[in-house]
Amino acid sequence: MNKANKTDIKVNKKYCSFCDNTGIITNPYYLELGDEPLSPCPKCVLVNCSCNGNSPYYCYTNNSINECSCREIRLKIERINSIYSRSGIDKKYRWKFINNFESTNKKVEEAKSIAYDIITKFPDVKKGLFLWGNPGSGKTMLSAIILTELITRHAINGSLIKISRNFFNRLRSSFVEGSPNYGEATNIEREYAEIDILVVDDFGVQRDSPWEQETLYNLIDARYEAEKFTVFTSNNDPYKTLKEKADGRILSRLKEMCRIIEISGDDYREKL
Repeated sequence: MNKANKTDIKVNKKYCSFCDNTGIITNPYYLELGDEPLSPCPKCVLVNCSCNGNSPYYCYTNNSINECSCREIRLKIERINSIYSRSGIDKKYRWKFINNFESTNKKVEEAKSIAYDIITKFPDVKKGLFLWGNPGSGKTMLSAIILTELITRHAINGSLIKISRNFFNRLRSSFVEGSPNYGEATNIEREYAEIDILVVDDFGVQRDSPWEQETLYNLIDARYEAEKFTVFTSNNDPYKTLKEKADGRILSRLKEMCRIIEISGDDYREKL
């Protein structure tokens, strides 16, 4: 279904199970060690490295200058870091992966299992996700983890946005003379419609004026038509709060493009 950039998606057999056949490992203690969060796998990449990690990752072999065997992975890591720096993921959720997410009850466990399936099967997934439940139940963290995993595995563009702050406020500012976004409404809408992976956090906090409802529907519809993978989080039950919005078109489209999953429980933010 999802028409994301499929570069680096197929399992590369030259890498090993230690790095999940990606050539990249993650360091959960990178902050404490002052290290980088991602590095080439020591078992299948660094073992053959001759450049010692010196950019642009070439080495002198057989009386000539050649690409080091690590170059592809090191360039991929650079590309991932560049994408991730623009992803909009909050600092407290950055570089969190699926094994960092703790299941506190059956509903949370189900959501985690669905997220794992998406991560491991992407881009061959049929639907996105709509995660809803009480505040602090882990919706934002789980959606940020999905985004982090997909960016890291596939080096494709993705972004996490707050629906009011990032989307509607940027659009409103595009109508204000002197604003950096003045006249950019079409480009802003296209940016969010076309990005490979989009996480829309705090869905439902918008004021729901007729303009907002129509604009929101247009975003959802554009991503649906382009078959782009999307995750929404909300504190509200969409079957109740979206039933009458935009004549029911928003809920109808969300049901077509997303699996709607309740995720409720204790305040997850106390664990961070």
